[in-house]
Amino acid sequence: MQTQAYFDDIQLHILHELRKATSSIHIAVAWFTDPELFEQLCQKAGSGVRVELLVINDSINRKSGLQYKNLRDLGGMFMMVGDDKKNSTIMHNKFCVIDSATVITGSYNWSRKAQQNSENITVISDHPELARQFIEEFDSLVERHSGKGVSGADFGKIMARLEALHLVIELDDEDDIELQLAKLKKLLSGGNEYDEVEKIVAQIEDDQLDQAIAAIKTFVHSRKQIAVYVDPEIPELTLELKALELQVGEIIRRILLLRREKLKVKAKQDADKEEEYQEAQQDYEEYDQDFQETSKQELFKVTEAEQQVLKATFRACSKICHPDVVAQGFKAEASQLFARLCEANGKNDIPAVKAIYEQLQKGIFAPMSATVSDAQKLHGQVVRIRGKVKDLAVAISALRTTDAYRKVVAIEDWDEYFTKLKQQLQAELESLEAVVE
Repeated sequence: MQTQAYFDDIQLHILHELRKATSSIHIAVAWFTDPELFEQLCQKAGSGVRVELLVINDSINRKSGLQYKNLRDLGGMFMMVGDDKKNSTIMHNKFCVIDSATVITGSYNWSRKAQQNSENITVISDHPELARQFIEEFDSLVERHSGKGVSGADFGKIMARLEALHLVIELDDEDDIELQLAKLKKLLSGGNEYDEVEKIVAQIEDDQLDQAIAAIKTFVHSRKQIAVYVDPEIPELTLELKALELQVGEIIRRILLLRREKLKVKAKQDADKEEEYQEAQQDYEEYDQDFQETSKQELFKVTEAEQQVLKATFRACSKICHPDVVAQGFKAEASQLFARLCEANGKNDIPAVKAIYEQLQKGIFAPMSATVSDAQKLHGQVVRIRGKVKDLAVAISALRTTDAYRKVVAIEDWDEYFTKLKQQLQAELESLEAVVE
């Protein structure tokens, strides 16, 4: 995998990547009015490359002067999505996938005006997994805007809450039941449209949980063929975050590499710099290893309902297999299983988390309280755990007073934050490159 950020001559870099395409090009950008880029797409379509282009349906694109029909005539796919209505959702993507291996993403719209703006792109090449995720999002955009299926935000959210409620009821998690029930009630308008859901709410409030689970199953099963709502922002934001991590991470890796090379030269000239060079060498190697591992990790796409299921299942597992809650003889095995649980949860791997939950339901770990029979020992364990809770509370309180915590909670616009960070890192990188050269 290679990652390169560009802040100047962006159109030329895009053209360079497009010319390398041999099999497919998928593009989703809000505005596409650049005639040179469009001509390159038409040339590629004419040579047999599969070209698919999505743009928003607004006056800027409609009055661009580009003959979009030409792309279709050459065998490509062109589609305008959305409309000019005030409250319509805007397809605000800016990405391109070439040959299912290279991803171009960033702030740059493929328009005439963008050439005069302060913009950026990052080209991530030889990364089929990331490319696959972007193509899946592209296909999802096509399906969502081509009128296939029926969807509705309110109905979809109600379905998501019902499925989440089903799980937390089965897990007997009273706190989550109250939380999910409150969120479900906010979604109900009080009309006749969702009478069946109102009855389910009443059953849960009357503690008729078995009846409620049966009613949820019936309701969800009977309506699955009607609609499955997926918040369109979730997969888009997930991919954008993944791309940002790769962009910033690659710049940091190169900065550490150049710092190491700079200190290597200085260490040859001054023996006092040897220790500083060794530290730079270690910093680079550790970061490079972490970055390579992170870039290979697969992050599964999940719906809102699946996210709630994942959260509730993870919490239920944690209560059973956390090393602090199992008997002494099971701590080593519990630590390994808990590490697997955290890894699966971090990757949104719902099947893996559920498999661990099913394994734990077989009672493989005895709780600490079940193995301590002596009252004095039991009291000692309670005091120890209370002490841990107190220590954690103190640590959390101390964390909230740190500059790092204050800076993080003060960030309102993460897009702006990452853009500024990338620019700062890019400036430092260019400075180091000038010194090393």
